[in-house]
Amino acid sequence: MPAAGDAKKASARRKVVRAAGLVVTRKGRQGDEVLVIHRPTWDDWVLPKGHAERAELLPETACREVREETGYKAVAGRPVAVVDYPVDDTIKRVSWWVGNLEPGHGKVHDPREVDAVAWLPVEDALTRLTYDDERGVLRRALDLPKTRTMLIVRHAKALDRKGWKKDDWLRPLAARGKRQAKHLVNLLGAYGVTRVASSTSTRCVQTMQPYADSRHIAIDTVPALSEEGALAHPGRVATAMRQLAKKRPVAVCGHRPVLPAMVDALFERGGEVPSGADIRAKVMKPGEVLVVHFDAVTGQPVAVERYPSRL
Repeated sequence: MPAAGDAKKASARRKVVRAAGLVVTRKGRQGDEVLVIHRPTWDDWVLPKGHAERAELLPETACREVREETGYKAVAGRPVAVVDYPVDDTIKRVSWWVGNLEPGHGKVHDPREVDAVAWLPVEDALTRLTYDDERGVLRRALDLPKTRTMLIVRHAKALDRKGWKKDDWLRPLAARGKRQAKHLVNLLGAYGVTRVASSTSTRCVQTMQPYADSRHIAIDTVPALSEEGALAHPGRVATAMRQLAKKRPVAVCGHRPVLPAMVDALFERGGEVPSGADIRAKVMKPGEVLVVHFDAVTGQPVAVERYPSRL
C-alpha cells in the first residue's frame, strides 16, 4: 500500500479539467424553485454545468452551459464555490456562481445529453440531486445575500505614447487592443452588464464599444475618470465611482494611473474580501477586468474576481 504522502503526490500530478455552472433559482407559486437537469448517460439529477471550451473564461462557460443544457438564459452573479472531485485519472474542478435568470427560453442543445429539465422547490431539489457536493453548493448559494456587480476594466492595448503626436486623450487602440476589446464582449455579457461607462478618452471608449454595440446601448462618458480629469480633480474619481456602483450591473473602463483610486473608492467602507488588499495593490494590465460584487443592502464588497486579457 502506498504511503499517504505518495498518494497525495499522485493526486497532485492528475490533470485538472475545468468546468463551470450556475445555481439558478426563480420565484414559484410556493416559494423558490431550483433549475435542475437529468442526464440519461449517467442517470443522475444535477445542477447545469459543463467543461470550458478553448480560451473561454469560466463565467462564460457557466452561462453557455446553462443555455445549452436547459434552454434558459442566465447570467452570473456572486461566486459560490469551487469543488474538486476525481474522474478516472483527472481532477474535475467546477466553479459555481449564483445564476440570475433572464427573460426568454429556447431549446435544449442536445437531448441525448439532457433528457429532462425541471424547476423544483428547494427541498425537492435537495432530495432529487444525486451528489452530495451539489447539494452543498445549492445550500451555500441559497444562504448568500443578494448582490449587485461592477466590472472595472483597464482599457485595451493602445498605440504607444511616444509615437503619438496629437492630444493624448485622442490616442486610439492598437490592433491588439481592438482584438482585446472584442474578447471582452462575452465576459461582460456573462455578468449581464446593462450599463457601460468609460472615461472620455478614445482608448477607453473604443475598449467598451464592441460590447455596447452588441447590446445596442450607449456608453456613458465620465470626464472625472480620464487621466486629465483625475489629475485636475482627484476627489471626483471617488464620487463618480460611488454613483456608478449604485447601478447594476455596470462595467466601467479607466486608465492605469486612475485605477487605484477607482478601486479604493469602492472599498472605503470596508467589506469582507479576504484577498481585497492584494488585488488592489496589483497593477491591472491592458484589457484586464476586476469584478466586484456588493451586498445589495449594505453596499459593502463581498467578493472579488480578476480576469486577465486572453490576448
